[in-house]
Amino acid sequence: MLGRLVYQRLRRVLLPDFRRLWRRDIDARIKDLQLESRVKDLQQRLAATQSELSFLRVAHRKLALREWTASRAALADTLGSRLSLDRIRAHVCNAVAHASVHTEPTTYVVIDQVLPPDFYELLSRAIPPSEFFPDRDPVKQDWEMEELDRAPDLTRQVWSFFDDHVVREVLAPAIFARFRSAVVGHYAATGGAAFGAAAAEIPHAPVAGRIQLRRPGYHLRPHLDPKRVVITGLLYLAREGDREEFGTQLFRVNGAFRHSGMKTFFPEEAGLTCDVAASVPFRANSLLAFVNSGAAHGATLPADAPLDERYTFQFYIKPDDGKLKKLLQDLPEDVRADWKGLA
Repeated sequence: MLGRLVYQRLRRVLLPDFRRLWRRDIDARIKDLQLESRVKDLQQRLAATQSELSFLRVAHRKLALREWTASRAALADTLGSRLSLDRIRAHVCNAVAHASVHTEPTTYVVIDQVLPPDFYELLSRAIPPSEFFPDRDPVKQDWEMEELDRAPDLTRQVWSFFDDHVVREVLAPAIFARFRSAVVGHYAATGGAAFGAAAAEIPHAPVAGRIQLRRPGYHLRPHLDPKRVVITGLLYLAREGDREEFGTQLFRVNGAFRHSGMKTFFPEEAGLTCDVAASVPFRANSLLAFVNSGAAHGATLPADAPLDERYTFQFYIKPDDGKLKKLLQDLPEDVRADWKGLA
C-alpha cells in the first residue's frame, strides 16, 4: 500500500519534472547539433570561396604579367645599350658631386636627375606589376632585392644590374665620399674623435635594397633607422601625374636623446616631440640621402591622396659589422652598450 502511494506520488509530481528536464536537454542537444551543422556548412562555404579567390588571384596575376610583358617587349631589345655602367657611372658621379649638401636638421642631400633619363625610364618601367608585391599589408608593400629570382625577366635583369652595380659600385660609394666628414662626426658622437676617424675608414657597403610600394592610408611616424645604418638613400620613382607633396619629411627632434640598440628608434615613444624641418618633394629621378643621426624622418600618404600607388627604392649604407666590433672593444662599456645587438 505504501509502495503504491510512493509510486503514484513519483508519477504525479516528479515524472513530469523529469520529462521537462529531459525535453530541455534534448532540445538543447538538437540546437547544438543544428549549430554544429551550420558552422560546418559555413566553413565549407568559406573554404570554397577562399579556393575560388585564390584561383581568381592567380588568373589575375597571369593576365597582369602577360599584359605587362607585352607592353615592354621592345625594351628587351635595348638592354645592351642601356645597361652600360661606364656611361651611368659618369652621370651619377657628376650628379652627386654637384648636389648641394644641407646640414639641418641632419646632413642630407637631394640629387635631381641622379640617373641618366633613359636608364631611369627603363628602371621605372621594369618595376614589377603591383599584383606581384607581397600583400600582407594593404598599404605597405616591399619587394626585396633578394627576391628578384621570382620576378619577371625584365625586372630581374634591370633591377639586379641597378642594385649590384649602380648602387653598390657607384651610387653608394659616391654618396659616402660626399658625406665622409659627416660620417666621422656620426661615429665621433658615440666614441670620440679618434673612434670617429677610425670607424669612417671601415669598409661600408649598401644593404637591404628594396622597391617600396605605398598606398593611400600609409603613415610612418618620425623615426631613426637602426643604429648600424650610417646613411639612408631613397630614390623617388614618381610617375607622370604624381604630386610632389608626397615625399619625405625630415624632423628636428626637440631634446637630447641616445639612439642605442639595433632597432628603429621613435623619438615620440621616448617622450620627445618632433617638428618638420624640411620637406623633400616626391620628384621623378631624384634621390634623398641623409646621415642617420641627430634627426628623424617620416612620410605620409593620406587616405584621400590622389595617387593609388607611390613607388620608391630604399637602401642603407652600413659598416662591416666585424671590423666595427673590433673598434668598439677599445671603448668604455657604457659606449659599447649603445651598440648592443650588433651582429
